[in-house]
Order: sequence, then C-alpha cells, then structure tokens
Amino acid sequence: MNIHRYPVKELVSDYVRAGFGVLIPVSLMLFTGLLPLVFYIMMALAVLFGIYGLRTALRQATALIVDDHGVRQEGPLGAIFDRKVSWARMRDFRLRYFSTRRDGTEGWMQLILRDREGRGSIRIDSHLPGFDDITQQVYEAARDNGLAIDPTSANNLASLGLGDGEVAQAPADGGLPS
Repeated sequence: MNIHRYPVKELVSDYVRAGFGVLIPVSLMLFTGLLPLVFYIMMALAVLFGIYGLRTALRQATALIVDDHGVRQEGPLGAIFDRKVSWARMRDFRLRYFSTRRDGTEGWMQLILRDREGRGSIRIDSHLPGFDDITQQVYEAARDNGLAIDPTSANNLASLGLGDGEVAQAPADGGLPS
C-alpha cells in the first residue's frame, strides 16, 4: 500500500494565486470608492479566488491510497469527497495532457479513474509524487480487465513509455467489456 499526498511545494503557486486573487479585490473594495457594479464584480472575484484557495487546501489534505485492490481518495471532509475505484470494478480511465505552451512543451497530465457504480471519479495530476507508478498500475489493471483505451490516452501512455500506442476497441453494443 502506497499513500500519496500533494507536497506543499507543488501547491505554493496555487496558494499565492488564491491569496492575491482575494487580497487585491478586497483591498480595492475597502480602500477605493468603486461603482456598485465594479464593487460586485470585485466581490465575485474575491469569492471565486477564496473557493480556489479552499480547493487547494482540500487537495493538500487529501490522501491517495494505492494498493493491490485499487485506488482510494480520502480527504478531511470524509464521505463528501472520498472516492474508491477498485481495479476489478474500474469502468474506464482517461489520461490527458494539458500544455501550457503552443508548441506542446511544458504542461501536466491528468489521470481520471471511474468505477462501474458511477459514484464519482478520482482525478490525479502529474504533480503528485509517484504519478508514473500509479499510471502504470492503472494501465496494467485496465489491460488485465480488457478495458478499451481511447486514442488520446493511448498516445499519452506511449509518451510515458507504457503500452505501444495501441487502442483497444470498445464493444460494438456500447456496453462495458465483460
């Protein structure tokens, strides 16, 4: 069993953005005479960045547990955000790459896992230490269960050195593989 958490150093930039996103609008609201419309816009921005900061804190406090049975996400809010995807009950997974530059360099990957019960999904991004190992376990479980791999995920797996870019076809009836 491996327990993974997002390190603070990976989240510092998110905390800084959230802090400035709250501080600047609140400062403008308190120390300048804004028109009512602009005041409400600043208030909305402060609330949005506050939510972003809370989401970042929740992400820092959440543990991702990977073992022989599957992946569990356990957070400080308990059952509200806790998720579990067992390897045997995994419905599908997606591996996406998000580039921050036009040439495709610089970016991050996001792994999305879903189970057959449809009780939500687990999203893991490549800033998490051990992301490559988790992705390898997910890929092996998907291959063992005969899950279809979409072309985008297959290409992203190949870029990580997993698979060979092969794309498994989904069943013709659109259902889940047996």
